[in-house]
Amino acid sequence: MYQGNSAGGIMQLLIASLLLLGTRTCGQFWGPSSDKKVAFASWDEMNVIAHGLLQLGHGLKEHVDKTTIQLKAITGRLNHHNLSLVELFSNARDVRDSGHVLKGRIQDLKDRDRQLHDLTQLLRDKMQEVSKDQEHLDHRLQDIESKLKLLEPSKTETRSGMEDMRSIKSQMEIQNKRINELLEKIQLQQYKLDKQNLQIKNIQSKIPISRIDSQKTRLNLHKNVFTELKKNSSNNNVEKKDLPSDCQRVFLNGEKNSGIYRIKPANAQPFEVFCEMTAEGGWTVVQRRKDGSVDFDQLWEAYENGFGNLNGEFWLGLLKMHQIMEHEQYIMHVELQDWEQNIQHMEVHFHLGGPNTAYALQVHGPVTGQLKNALYEFRDQPFSTRDRDEDLKSHVNCAKLLSGGWWFSTCGQSNLNGKYFSSIPFNRHERKQGIFWKTWRGRYYPLKSSTIKICPLKLATTM
Repeated sequence: MYQGNSAGGIMQLLIASLLLLGTRTCGQFWGPSSDKKVAFASWDEMNVIAHGLLQLGHGLKEHVDKTTIQLKAITGRLNHHNLSLVELFSNARDVRDSGHVLKGRIQDLKDRDRQLHDLTQLLRDKMQEVSKDQEHLDHRLQDIESKLKLLEPSKTETRSGMEDMRSIKSQMEIQNKRINELLEKIQLQQYKLDKQNLQIKNIQSKIPISRIDSQKTRLNLHKNVFTELKKNSSNNNVEKKDLPSDCQRVFLNGEKNSGIYRIKPANAQPFEVFCEMTAEGGWTVVQRRKDGSVDFDQLWEAYENGFGNLNGEFWLGLLKMHQIMEHEQYIMHVELQDWEQNIQHMEVHFHLGGPNTAYALQVHGPVTGQLKNALYEFRDQPFSTRDRDEDLKSHVNCAKLLSGGWWFSTCGQSNLNGKYFSSIPFNRHERKQGIFWKTWRGRYYPLKSSTIKICPLKLATTM
């Protein structure tokens, strides 16, 4: 604006100078003098005109330069806006592609949920069939008992009746074993459902709420079915008062071979355990890792009830361990092996709390064996899983950081339920998620195998 005013003033000055010069020239040319003389402008007038033209040139040049700068600024802004529009179009395309991927994942989750629902229904039907077979066997057993009471037994009849009873008892044991296998399958399905539920929670913010509600309704239905099946199975199991309460009692009953036996602790339902027999007595194995055939990255419910294969890798279950040790003092035996085939062990007196303490572990000592203790001493340490954080670090979930469930204190002492590696990983972060015992082979050495077994304190003192 200022430049335009300056240029206008210069133009006015120039026009005035020209008019003045023209007036003087005309007056001299057309004046009263009769002599016709040629008139010339004075030197001052020429200087005024030249100065005006020079100022006009400078003003026009400044105006052109300023206009050029403004045009460049406007061009730069337009280019920036063009880049912003291109980026917005690219982001919109990415969002649209992500939406298609999410839709595909949602459809996959629906298909898996439908398959799990069908499988759960099939398992429920099989449980009903097993229950009917159990009732039929119970009726046959009652009929035989009534016949034996009514008839005067002879040696032949007694022998025949005993054979029938043994046959029925064997069939009942087979049925109970089938029921336990079905329960393990149902627990596995429940774990898969829990994992799927976590996946659904991770994408809740990206899909409509109505779809999430539908998924939750189906998962709740599966959980209710599992609870009902478990309840029916527990009602169908016949409680046997003559079963031993642990592997030491199995040994005292005359069994000298290691293997799977059925026990019944006080105030608990019967269940199977793996007994490791020695010359002095029987040890109840509560954990075994040796080949990575079982995934130990499980949730709280799985660690509470147990999982795996008693002939291979397994976790007996916190509830069963507590039921075994509830009324007697026990010794824990930990045996570890590294990849150079070195084996070390330790034994320690300990106590395991119940569900109300999150199965807190308290090590009393003293510790014997080559291994140094890597468990939290002189304080109840609750058990932790990734869906139930009970460790001592308030801002870190050790189970999520390290994998598996364990009596974590500050994440760095031990974890015999970590990931199994068939060889030592190169990556340091992977190594810390493996099976480790800090006081032997260090924090970042994943061990080859581990076994945890328990026996009554009285037995251990005589060994």
